[in-house]
Amino acid sequence: MIKKFLIITSLTFVMAIVGKAQTYQKTELGAKSVINSIEVEIQFYNPSTVRVLKSPEGKNFTKKSLSVIETPQKTDFNIKQEGDELSLKSKIVQVNMNLKNGKISFSTPEGESLLNEKEKGVAFTDFDDAGVKTYSVYQSFVLDKDEAIYGLGQQQQGKMVQRNLKLNMVQGNTDDYIPFFQSVKGYGLFWDNYSPTIFEDNSESTSFKSDVGDCIDYYFMLGSKTDGVFPVCAI
Repeated sequence: MIKKFLIITSLTFVMAIVGKAQTYQKTELGAKSVINSIEVEIQFYNPSTVRVLKSPEGKNFTKKSLSVIETPQKTDFNIKQEGDELSLKSKIVQVNMNLKNGKISFSTPEGESLLNEKEKGVAFTDFDDAGVKTYSVYQSFVLDKDEAIYGLGQQQQGKMVQRNLKLNMVQGNTDDYIPFFQSVKGYGLFWDNYSPTIFEDNSESTSFKSDVGDCIDYYFMLGSKTDGVFPVCAI
């Protein structure tokens, strides 16, 4: 009897964990969930612009952007869950979030892959900011091998294509960095953080790492190939 009770209890515990991993909450702008102790929220700012927010579970804060001037527009979107995959689709862009590992990917409504986060590519590291406890934040993505990206501000390294390099994005007399790049696939990515940030692209991933941040906060914007990507920030 005791053995049977232990088996039932164990199965109930496992089912509770699985159930928690597969739950999400639909919001007015998109959806949010808690995955592996990280709160993740997807917001549609308009049919072509998606904001992604991530923070440690239970961390209360208010993020007021110093760059983004756009306010969210009411956007029609469909939401569907199949197993661990949650799909949010507007008329222009589709966002998939794996409710088990937290990985987010972007595609066209027809299923053409655009950008993928790297699995286990998120990190929050404790950081003491002059006596204030906060985090260093990191997010990595996986680009196509031959995918060209442009932008990241004004630099003196003489390259237009921003691949296979590492940039310490601290403003200088002749360097004016902007944590935004645009892909030949027609999308743009804006990393909304103002602290010293390292951008790095190599054969493994493309990433942003900022010294200070209460959360990971980035915007995905889809145009039409290399035209039509309009940043929501004041650049």
